[in-house]
Amino acid sequence: MPALQIRDLPQGTYDALKWRAEREHRSLAQEATVAIEEHLRLVPGGAARERALTEEEERQARIARREALFAEIRALPKVEMPDDFPSVVEIIRDGREERLAHLGC
Repeated sequence: MPALQIRDLPQGTYDALKWRAEREHRSLAQEATVAIEEHLRLVPGGAARERALTEEEERQARIARREALFAEIRALPKVEMPDDFPSVVEIIRDGREERLAHLGC
């Protein structure tokens, strides 16, 4: 996904964006993205000048990236676990017992 860096952003603009991000429970980057998208929809001809990806195209791109990542994972060599390696249940139980012992329970 492309990145954008804004230099010399006025302090008032930054503060307003930060306030709005907190109000909307978003990160600053997420709020900046929303603000830019809202502005481009409001500018006459904005959508026609630069065609943004549709939601479906973005979804398909995410799916393609995810499938490529899974293919990379599947191509990794398999790891053989020793026969005496503890099971997941045993690891969790041991961790829980250690925490309880540390707390004095």
